[in-house]
Amino acid sequence: MTGTTVEDIKKLDKACKELCNENKIRHVGVINSLGRLIAGGFKEGTVPLLDNSKIAMTYMQMQLDFKMRQELDEILGSIDYIASRRTKQLIINVPIKDNLVVIAAEPDADDKEIIKKAEKLFDDIIISTI
Repeated sequence: MTGTTVEDIKKLDKACKELCNENKIRHVGVINSLGRLIAGGFKEGTVPLLDNSKIAMTYMQMQLDFKMRQELDEILGSIDYIASRRTKQLIINVPIKDNLVVIAAEPDADDKEIIKKAEKLFDDIIISTI
């Protein structure tokens, strides 16, 4: 069973804030296996496109989608990231153990550049195992 300690959350929060400082990024957060935000959030001064209840629902949907896609890991290999470009927003999910880094950016942002920066920041963070 994996758990996320207070120290883990501090590391994740620091990485979220650092990535959130990048141009065109609106939100960087980490959601746990239940789809609850445990670190990060919206860039200061950013107005979310969704209300709080829709955001919470979206986090749960993202985690469910990730878990369903993992069923194909044995055949296709593990997921590096999931990206969705919409007309109003770019959404990128990067897995870290059972958690997901959720990144929302302006639709014209460079997804490959954001993913590279996210992997650099989050790959070195080791989540404790309990």
